[in-house]
Amino acid sequence: MIVKRLLGSDSGWQFAARPGYLSFALFAVGLCLCLSFWQWQRAGSAEARYQQFVQQQSQPATHWHGGQPAPYKALKASGQLQQLFLLDNQIRQGIVGWHVLGLLATDYGPLLLNLGWQSAREPRPSLNNFPSVMTVSGLAVYPEVGLMLAPAEDDPAWPGIMQQIDIPLLRQRLDAKLADFMIVVNTPGTGLATVHAAPDNKSAMHIGYALQWLLIAVACLTVFYFACRGEKDDP
Repeated sequence: MIVKRLLGSDSGWQFAARPGYLSFALFAVGLCLCLSFWQWQRAGSAEARYQQFVQQQSQPATHWHGGQPAPYKALKASGQLQQLFLLDNQIRQGIVGWHVLGLLATDYGPLLLNLGWQSAREPRPSLNNFPSVMTVSGLAVYPEVGLMLAPAEDDPAWPGIMQQIDIPLLRQRLDAKLADFMIVVNTPGTGLATVHAAPDNKSAMHIGYALQWLLIAVACLTVFYFACRGEKDDP
């Protein structure tokens, strides 16, 4: 049977749908609702992350003595700068550059620093551009690892030049007990621009996406309803 009647009415209309149309409508609506809920969850996570940042800004900076600080906690650390890395493809005011990362050997273990931004037009920095022993202050940030098309270690330039900060992978490469976070320095070295560690509060954007997917689900149901509703045949 090509058309299966699901519901009828004495008021002069009937509701009938092809099974294929019904399956597609249920799939589309279910997918839109899942995407809407996912964006709603992301909005909650973004708001919680921003509020955590705001809360930490009221706390004074403390010296790091090991352990895992709260995200965006203001910290100070002292040690010897041993190695530099570059986080590639970092755009600032329309100019392509990189973040200069440093490995700081402290009394409590090695720590990754984000020392600042530099234009790719400038000569690559070296350890000679920084004091060998330094004290830095900034915010604790836990880098998030994204999807990569190819393993980072397959790149011959890695880890000198990296596309994202993967601390577990870097810890394995360096064979060092590297902390799970890095300090984004708020007083960069000479020739470097400050990297702002404050997270963007994107909760409103994600709420907008959630409402968008919800409205698409409603639109799918509306189109399906009117497509399947027709006049009842006269006897």
